[in-house]
Amino acid sequence: MLKLEIRRITGEISRRLPLVPALITWVRLLGVPVILLVIYRFHNMKLLFWIILICSISDYLDGWAARRLKQSSYPGKVMDFIADKLFLSVALISLSYSLGAIDTVSASILAGYHLLMLLVLSVISWSILVPVVTITTGERLAVLFSYLLLIVSSGKMAFLDKQIFISLHWPLTVIAILSALAGLLSYIRLLKRILSRILE
Repeated sequence: MLKLEIRRITGEISRRLPLVPALITWVRLLGVPVILLVIYRFHNMKLLFWIILICSISDYLDGWAARRLKQSSYPGKVMDFIADKLFLSVALISLSYSLGAIDTVSASILAGYHLLMLLVLSVISWSILVPVVTITTGERLAVLFSYLLLIVSSGKMAFLDKQIFISLHWPLTVIAILSALAGLLSYIRLLKRILSRILE
């Protein structure tokens, strides 16, 4: 009887939240405490670089796996969005304030953007009692360039002899900030469209 109940519960969970994409998304959620541990306890920059790279790749892989296995789900999108926002915010702040790998103003702007989007969509979700995640093109760019900036910034500290990380750092910082601004504007435009339809 207990086995049947466990099977039923796991089947229900896997229907709502497909297993393989969810496990890949969990890489980023688990990456949050791991990078904090690596930065504050072990001070191993090469390990930090590889963790950030793996977490960044997982952002692409979970969506790819969901499409490939035909396991896309709305709860999966919500989980992916939350994992991105938490990982990016913690990593940007940690690399900036603890290691000086990213300019503090730039990291604050980017982390502020990600936390603001998480907060706004959480408040909207709570107010209508339905999880709301809308991914605009600007949002996709902001996430992509934030991950690229983290990879380059951690690479700059891990591989001091590799000039490519130093060369790409400032251009990617500027592009990441501009993409966050584009993400913010795309959400404002989306909100205007929604409000105009509601008020018609």
